[in-house]
Amino acid sequence: MRDEIVNLIEKFIKGEISPEEKFRLRQWYNTESINEKLFSEYYNFHWQQALEHPDSSANESRLRVWNNLCDELIGKKTIHRSWLKVAGVAIIAVLSTLLGFGLSRMINHAPDENLVVRVENGQKAQIQLPDGSSVWLNSASEISYPSHFGQKNRTLKLKGEAYFEVKSDLGNPFIVQTWTGLNIKALGTKFNVKSYDNDKQITGTLLEGKIEVSYFSFSEILQPNERIIFKTTTNTFEKTRVQSSEEAIFWLTDQFVFDGETLEDITKILQRMYNVSFVFSSPELKQIQYSGKINNNSMENVLSLITTVSPLRYTINDSIITFSEK
Repeated sequence: MRDEIVNLIEKFIKGEISPEEKFRLRQWYNTESINEKLFSEYYNFHWQQALEHPDSSANESRLRVWNNLCDELIGKKTIHRSWLKVAGVAIIAVLSTLLGFGLSRMINHAPDENLVVRVENGQKAQIQLPDGSSVWLNSASEISYPSHFGQKNRTLKLKGEAYFEVKSDLGNPFIVQTWTGLNIKALGTKFNVKSYDNDKQITGTLLEGKIEVSYFSFSEILQPNERIIFKTTTNTFEKTRVQSSEEAIFWLTDQFVFDGETLEDITKILQRMYNVSFVFSSPELKQIQYSGKINNNSMENVLSLITTVSPLRYTINDSIITFSEK
């Protein structure tokens, strides 16, 4: 099967693939028969050839392959990227993500351009930054960072939720800036930040190492298994100790963990994951709280559990889900 997949990838890139073959290719991709490792092996060989023999046709091929691949396959399952201003930088950034190439060794122009990685509703993505750190982005999230990231500084901006595994560099601290101006600084650690602009709070959870959370004159050091909560409506902080910091990244494995979450907060998560909208028959329903763990976070399973443990029912009309009392 592997040889047939590679053959279809060849046809896809050359524009010689039939509708039936494209459908089969997408089916394999959706069932993860075509995984990132297979794509990486294939592109590593062909992109290295293009890099060793740079010419105009190779450059056109890169752009064509990127656009086609994003539109037809990758953009529909894993990640949709939006890059600022320079198409050449965008292509290089794609290579760094898919093939593990370092941005720092390939960028030779536009040193002050910002790169933006955006994940749409219902998608997730893993990105390796130029300094060797890794980032996992949750649905409806984005990070932006300068093309010289890792050389002059390691500061990036986050909207949404991300899990970071930071490569240690004592002389160059790793800083995450949120939309409120809250900064989280790490020297080599693993932590999760949830910072959606339509949520009422920002949370940072430390798994390993040490992070410093700062906001104007406020500053707090977190130890492993500690969480900081910043309430955006009151500009106040709360530091708590969690039983298991791993719960903060259950979203990486499609699990839900609720600890007194309101139905309104839960539906915000479902909106990002499944690109749906929610309507409540009365505002009081939004404040119903839930606690527990859901191993299978398919939308149907989550809705079924919510209506099983509370006196609610739901109806679905296209992509609009309405909660009402039973």
